[in-house]
Amino acid sequence: MICYEEAVAIIRSCGEGRRLETESVALEAIAGGTCAQAVTAPMANQPFDNSAMDGYALHSAALEGATPETPVILDVIGRVVAGERTPEQSPLVGQCYEIMTGAPMPPNCDCVVPVENAELQGDKVVFFEGAESGRNVRLTGADFAADELILNTGTRLDLRHILPLATLGVSQVKVVRKPRVAVLSTGLEVIDDLDQPLQSGQIYNASAPYIRQMLPALGAEASFFGTVADEVSVFRDKLDEMMASGADILVTTGAVSAGVCDFIRRELEAKGAQIMFHKVKMRPGKPILFAKFPNGGPLFVGLPGNPVASAAGLRFFVYPLMRAMQGLPPEQPKHGVLKRGSNNKKAEFRMFLRAVSRHTDNTTREIEILPKQQSFMVSAFMAANAWAVATEGVADIREGDLVDFYPFLPE
Repeated sequence: MICYEEAVAIIRSCGEGRRLETESVALEAIAGGTCAQAVTAPMANQPFDNSAMDGYALHSAALEGATPETPVILDVIGRVVAGERTPEQSPLVGQCYEIMTGAPMPPNCDCVVPVENAELQGDKVVFFEGAESGRNVRLTGADFAADELILNTGTRLDLRHILPLATLGVSQVKVVRKPRVAVLSTGLEVIDDLDQPLQSGQIYNASAPYIRQMLPALGAEASFFGTVADEVSVFRDKLDEMMASGADILVTTGAVSAGVCDFIRRELEAKGAQIMFHKVKMRPGKPILFAKFPNGGPLFVGLPGNPVASAAGLRFFVYPLMRAMQGLPPEQPKHGVLKRGSNNKKAEFRMFLRAVSRHTDNTTREIEILPKQQSFMVSAFMAANAWAVATEGVADIREGDLVDFYPFLPE
């Protein structure tokens, strides 16, 4: 049995040896991907000087001295609307343009007076106050400068990025291919159909829907291969199917402990897989197993059957493996002060505890460890938004202690 840090180092080493290829995807499909190549702005935004509102475009010097008692009157020499080219003619002394929101600024015009701040009289406009240069003008490059770096390599892409990229005319982004993860549940007692009444000795398969939903949120493509009872021959067939599916990572739940029905390790070894580790000094999830198949075959993560242990294994083993395969650095923990709750544990074990992370008035997060932390108890998930970490070498954590934590979903 090895410690968690050793296990993750092995995970990362194997993942880095199976780096995923890059591909260009349409802007509409980038959410959940990882940027594989830095993106710079192909143009400025704003792409040209334009009006921020409907009004009159002119040079600010033309309104010098304008007051309600001594207004300035200018001739309107044209109208500029959004979508038109920039006018070629500069207004002369005593002239201005009528302009619409988003329309390009005419040459030698440096401000826009809102239509409600002037009075139109035929083909002339009366101004009752001056205007400073730049007023109500959106300047070229005010948002993004041309060639400005807008996405770094390794950025986790989400819906936030679509609006700026589309504004800049970026239609394709090079991303690291999403890891393909095949999932299989095991257990005679496990029932996939949540509408089916349970018989004596049965439980619903809570882990499968959680993992199937969580994997895309973590940036993977997931496929579910169902549930097999504790029948070795059926498992062998399913394992063959999973390996033939093109998956990069195979994930199973259950059958990795030391009982008579825990057959996964010996079946993997019979298939030629190399067991990289089996059992980690952590809770929940001590029986976790990690293996790799020869000749560039998929990597294998065997999660324990208890639902919380499966969830912890997904977050702290499968996700770090995915990051390594995508060329991303290790995820760093966040830090907070324990304000409520406590935990006693074996000093040599690491514990991942369901917790609540709260913002405070200062920069420090407050952490509350929730009750009911046993690996078969799921009620804490209703309130939790984080995993607090009680590290090795510490027998207990108490209120006031500084603790590491990870959000339920990586940020």
